[in-house]
Amino acid sequence: MLIVGCSESSSNIKDEITHFSTQEETLEHFIENENIRGNIDLVTTTKNELLLVTQWRENIYFVGELKADDDGFYAFKISASVHMEIGAAWELITMDGNEYTIFFEKTNEKPNFIELSNEEYFISIVEGHTLNKNSINVTNGIKEVDTIKE
Repeated sequence: MLIVGCSESSSNIKDEITHFSTQEETLEHFIENENIRGNIDLVTTTKNELLLVTQWRENIYFVGELKADDDGFYAFKISASVHMEIGAAWELITMDGNEYTIFFEKTNEKPNFIELSNEEYFISIVEGHTLNKNSINVTNGIKEVDTIKE
C-alpha cells in the first residue's frame, strides 16, 4: 500500500472561490474546472462535511469538498492527486480545519470500508491524522455516501 501525506493550506482558498446558486451548478463547474473523467462519490462525514472522493483519471484520485455559505455553494480540491495501483492512504484537512485520514483498498476485508461507485476501491475515512500513530482506537468519519458522477 502506498502511503502519502499531503495537505494544502486553506488560507488562500477564499480568494479563488466561485459561488453558484445550486449544488448541481457547483458540481458541474467542479467537474469541468478540474477536468474530471472518472467517478465522484459524495461522502457526508460525521461532522456533516461534504467530501468529494474523486477519480480524476484511471488510477488517479483526489478529495474535494462541497461547501455552502451566505454567497451560495462552492467546491474546492482539498488534497493532492494520488496515483494508485493497489491502494493508498493520505491525510487531509477540510476547509473548516477538521483532520481526516482516507484509506483506499482493493478488497473489503476491514470494518468501516465502503465500496466506491466505480467498484475499483473500498474507502474508509477516519477522524484525525492517523498515519504516524499506532492507535487502534480510530473514529469512523463516514456518515453517508452518495454517487455524484458515474
